[in-house]
Amino acid sequence: MSNKQNSPLKTLLAAGLAIAIVGCSEKAEEAADTGMTATDETVVEAPVEVADTAPVADNPFLAEWDTPYGIPPFDSIEDGHYRPAFDQGIEELKVDIAAILDNAEEPTFENTFEALELAGPLLSKVMGTFGNISNTDTNDALQELEVEFYPQLTKVRDGIMMDPVLFERVKTVYDTRESLGLDEQEMRLVELYHRDFVRRGAMLDEDTKARVKEINARVSELNTVFGQNLLKQTKSFELLVTDEADLAGLPDNMIGSAKAKAESKGKEGWIFGLDRGTYEGFMTFADNRELRKQLNAGYISRGAQGDEQDNRDVLTEIAKLRAERAQLMGYDNHAAYVLEYNMAKTPEKVESFLAEVWEPGVNKAEQELAEMQQIVQEEGHDFIIEQHDWWYYAEKLRQKKYALDTEVVKPYFEMGNVRDGAFHVANKLFGVTFEPLNDVPVWNPVVQPYAVHDDDGSFLGVFMLDYYARDSKRGGAWMSTYRDSSNVQGKVVRPIVTNNLNVAVPAEGEPTLLTYDQVETLFHEFGHGLHGLLTQARYERFSGTSGTPRDFIEFPSQFMEHYASRPEVLAVYAKHAETGEVIPQELVDKIRAASTHNQGFMTTEYIAASKLDMSWHTMAPNDAASVEDATKFEDEALAAYGKPGEIQSRYRSPYFSHIFAGGYSSGYYAYLWSEILDADGFTAFKETGDIFDPELAARLKENVYQAGGSKDADELYRAFRGQDPEIGPLLEIRGLDQSGP
Repeated sequence: MSNKQNSPLKTLLAAGLAIAIVGCSEKAEEAADTGMTATDETVVEAPVEVADTAPVADNPFLAEWDTPYGIPPFDSIEDGHYRPAFDQGIEELKVDIAAILDNAEEPTFENTFEALELAGPLLSKVMGTFGNISNTDTNDALQELEVEFYPQLTKVRDGIMMDPVLFERVKTVYDTRESLGLDEQEMRLVELYHRDFVRRGAMLDEDTKARVKEINARVSELNTVFGQNLLKQTKSFELLVTDEADLAGLPDNMIGSAKAKAESKGKEGWIFGLDRGTYEGFMTFADNRELRKQLNAGYISRGAQGDEQDNRDVLTEIAKLRAERAQLMGYDNHAAYVLEYNMAKTPEKVESFLAEVWEPGVNKAEQELAEMQQIVQEEGHDFIIEQHDWWYYAEKLRQKKYALDTEVVKPYFEMGNVRDGAFHVANKLFGVTFEPLNDVPVWNPVVQPYAVHDDDGSFLGVFMLDYYARDSKRGGAWMSTYRDSSNVQGKVVRPIVTNNLNVAVPAEGEPTLLTYDQVETLFHEFGHGLHGLLTQARYERFSGTSGTPRDFIEFPSQFMEHYASRPEVLAVYAKHAETGEVIPQELVDKIRAASTHNQGFMTTEYIAASKLDMSWHTMAPNDAASVEDATKFEDEALAAYGKPGEIQSRYRSPYFSHIFAGGYSSGYYAYLWSEILDADGFTAFKETGDIFDPELAARLKENVYQAGGSKDADELYRAFRGQDPEIGPLLEIRGLDQSGP
């Protein structure tokens, strides 16, 4: 197959430069919890005279890849190959852009828009690989390159998007588009590119352009610094336990992993870190209250320790620059700029939506708190529940109310079986099949590659699963692509899609067992993967998750979560790791009965973070400029919302990488907004009496998973559902109602 990589212009314009990272579920969206360096800000210096660049001998990026399916030859790629290949990729992109500018022919769709789509394949080839590897197997050298690459790409982007001659060509075609006989996808490509140029500053005066370029370059630099600071602080923290008695309550597999980690560092005892899985497990099961307090303190103090990795001044400067840039672009604030073409459209609509769910969430949380405080009293304690107690007593409440012990359930969720369960769902819904691949390049021995085929046998793409945690890998769970799909000028290119989790490596010889939350995360990221694999969009600009608004992009992934707990699906994959016994119906009933457990807490902590995001990004420039103390600003903002003190915001600002190092600024609300869609959409299946209803599944496949960003999100949802979504199913699934408890 063709070795063509994703279009640099599409890549540069998309949120999550080059790596096309898509976050995980709202319940487990810690995908960016330990630093995401590719950003919505990261984005081409006006074309300049091209320097002579001699190819570097044996650099794999400068040769055609003869690997199966065009998978990067990971074994041949060394850190030293990225810089020269990147430099040459930049120069080749400039040559391609210069060819468009110097074309003496009248601007046409082909010589302008398709030419932009096809420009600079080497750069995308390099960055598609670099962006992914720097997130899965990073090191000091790659982190240094991040600091160099992303600001440079920002400058390149700005030069292209603000070039007056290029924009005139774009505008000429745009203004005459109705008379050009363009088909639907061609028309959308023209309209989206024109919109991108305008929103990036093509119509600004030269002085304003210059200032916007300065801001973009600085913000890109700060995004990278923020992410790297967070990664360093997260990975450096260690809670060393030396007294075995202090391990009381912790699961055996967690103790074993902590022991192995200590041994790998040459220490006696057990080491617990701050990756989200370890953190939540320790906070849920550790009987030692003081140790829970210590781990929680380490977690929430990241990026705010007064050292060289302190992020408070970094994020404050980002917020100020974003506010200034928004004003220069003609918007009241950064959120207004970001949301203009999302489903929500305005900050006011977001605030109204969050308020609609906030009150029932807080009401439910207060009920949960009262029930947990009763358990504290029943145990003979006299302390008042604090933040570091919530997870622990929420688990006790789960066992009390539903007789559901998560450690009894885990043996039924062996990771390979869960993966196969997700594959089963895709096959039942869409006819998709997954064939294991042997002898293909992988970036780490644990990676599981698959060839994916559609119901008619046609090849859809390569799906590569990297499920295990390691020190060189950022935390959380995410989907990304090494190559996106396209079909331009007769060249059919199918995607290379990845799913990444951070499951603890089990002790040697032991099975990999998942919590149910991890099961949902696997299904969630699988939904993102299907979105990337099934795409039939012609142009990369809206292939898969590309060109899809943030408040729609989580719909295809969160929708898949619903299938994880369905009895007919559990019967396929939930088999005991030792006996092979299918999960008993009694346990299935308990899982479903407990599905709304702790949803008050989950809703409240999530909305608090969403509101914090909006607080940082709805400020006018003067207000933003007056913020001197990030901690004080955050405390005042959270206090104004009336958040219960026992519940901490899911993210504090210094480690809120979604909005300060990722692509979710003014968009963290999107997980919950998309939950309206997935809850309403799955309700449609339940109403048919068949969760695999063929007719509805066909509409979902065509109008969501295959469509990518080829149409407006509202239009795509209505084409699938036949109506606009309603909020009722979301409140029902979360166990909330407008009147509270």
